[in-house]
Amino acid sequence: MSDDDLWQAVVKTVKPLGSKKNPEKAENISLEKKLSLNIKPLRRDPDLDVKTYAPLEAGDISALDRKNGKRLKAGEMPVEGRLDLHGHTLETGFEALKNFIYHYNKVNARCLLVITGKGGFSGRGVIRAEFQNWMNSPEIRSLILAFSPAQIRDGGDGAFYVLLRRCRKDKS
Repeated sequence: MSDDDLWQAVVKTVKPLGSKKNPEKAENISLEKKLSLNIKPLRRDPDLDVKTYAPLEAGDISALDRKNGKRLKAGEMPVEGRLDLHGHTLETGFEALKNFIYHYNKVNARCLLVITGKGGFSGRGVIRAEFQNWMNSPEIRSLILAFSPAQIRDGGDGAFYVLLRRCRKDKS
């Protein structure tokens, strides 16, 4: 069999996908081929993320490399969004935090500053005390990589840096 004969045999097995002039041929792709595509969203949808994550603790940077962990704790990462929870109740504060994180997740932000306040003279600070539970709540845990108490210049004990997960695009 010559190269020309082999080429002609291959050409006979090729089927056109269709064109803009004839869209019906393009729609004839089998359902199996459509379902086998591996399409990933650009950002995580927290409502669809069913993976379980280990609980986070304030200042735990074990999920980060050494350089970024130090930068987060030292407040050297550029803060792309700020949320002040002063004046909020536990219910409205959590809703505000959730909406804040969802918004910055959609715009691919990385580091956020959340000001909880220290809690009056009695040191009660109910929002600050609840903050770690909020970070581990199923609604937002899948979006967060780490969080750490803020530096004095950014609010000290009454604020936290929150590092959102980066969504890496497929290289294929």
